Amino acid sequence: MDFGLSREDKLFLESVKSFAERVIAPRWVEIDEGKWSIEEVAAKLAEVGLIGIPLSSKYGGQDGTFLQAALAAEELAYADPSLATPVYMLLETAWPYMVQLYGREEVKGEVLPEVTAGRAFIGIGSTEPQGGSDVASFQTKAVKEGDVWRLYGEKNMVTGVTTILNLPYGGGVIAITRTGKLEDRHRGITVFLALLKRRGRVSPGFSHRDWEEIGRHGLPTGYLRLEGLPVEEAFTLGELNGGFKIAMEGFNLARTIIGAASIGAARWLMDKALEWIKQRVVFGRPIASYQAVSFKFAELYARLESAKLAVYKAAWVADRHYSGDTAFTLQDVATAGAMAKYLAVSLAVEIALEVMKWFGGASYFKETNVARSLLGVLSYYVGAEGAENILKLIIARNIIGREFV
Repeated sequence: MDFGLSREDKLFLESVKSFAERVIAPRWVEIDEGKWSIEEVAAKLAEVGLIGIPLSSKYGGQDGTFLQAALAAEELAYADPSLATPVYMLLETAWPYMVQLYGREEVKGEVLPEVTAGRAFIGIGSTEPQGGSDVASFQTKAVKEGDVWRLYGEKNMVTGVTTILNLPYGGGVIAITRTGKLEDRHRGITVFLALLKRRGRVSPGFSHRDWEEIGRHGLPTGYLRLEGLPVEEAFTLGELNGGFKIAMEGFNLARTIIGAASIGAARWLMDKALEWIKQRVVFGRPIASYQAVSFKFAELYARLESAKLAVYKAAWVADRHYSGDTAFTLQDVATAGAMAKYLAVSLAVEIALEVMKWFGGASYFKETNVARSLLGVLSYYVGAEGAENILKLIIARNIIGREFV
């Protein structure tokens, strides 16, 4: 067992750190306040190969690993603890990878190079107004009309629709749709790469609006209404009625990288806290000298190290599985990914709240920026890519057995 990084990974990490410190960190508040657009940030990420890290070089990717993607997400989150930048990067790690695995060659050859160049965005169209985690009950439907599928329904909390419309090529969402009967549950689900804008032209058959979010303002999330959006047959991912597995596989990978981003934000919070508790003097002594503060700091620091190891292991498990190691199954990837997100996100929220207490009233001011990080990690604490109890359910079913849970 080796807890060190390989020479290649160390060099990669140093290059990401250098980029993040030089380009992202000085301007992350501008991103959160909408003064530096995520499309311009994406172009910077693309210049240094941080979009689509595990994608094949055939499509402009880095032939990288999920561990490298996790390392990158962590460092980008340390530089931008509002999480807009790392979330863009992590979404373009998981979902384009599903296109690479299950898409047709002509689709991959057209769309993926645009993604890795920062000219297109691929998001996930999952959550519906009646629920998010119960994918098998989704009602958005795909109807075949001649050579085209038409999509009808509503998707809520879709990240990046406005980004897609702003980018030169455009892009779309991996749309989870029903092609079977509702009573078929997961056996009637098909996923499509539904392009909302292709080669610079906006597709007909949809409308959308962005929500006004409380945090992570740099990356838009909104409501998407599908009103007969046309999708060519070639843009089907995998087999007809076989999309449930693909959707779950994408979520498994996204959760691991979300865990890494949460670790990065938590590290930033802990470093800010360390500076503060050393210099903040109360009753003639730095507050770090009081055990109520120092012991809690020690506890959070130890738990953060533990959560980070869980995230790295989840990325390692994914790499083993996708490299063809039959000792690691998709269920192993799912369990590790659920644990990574569960441990890292909940801890990041706890750290943010504790750090705000140490800062006291000053934490309530934008100038300290601590609250920006809390609001960023909250987006994943309250549900995106699986709420806390869903993650516990996944872990319980995979370890105890679905027949018991």
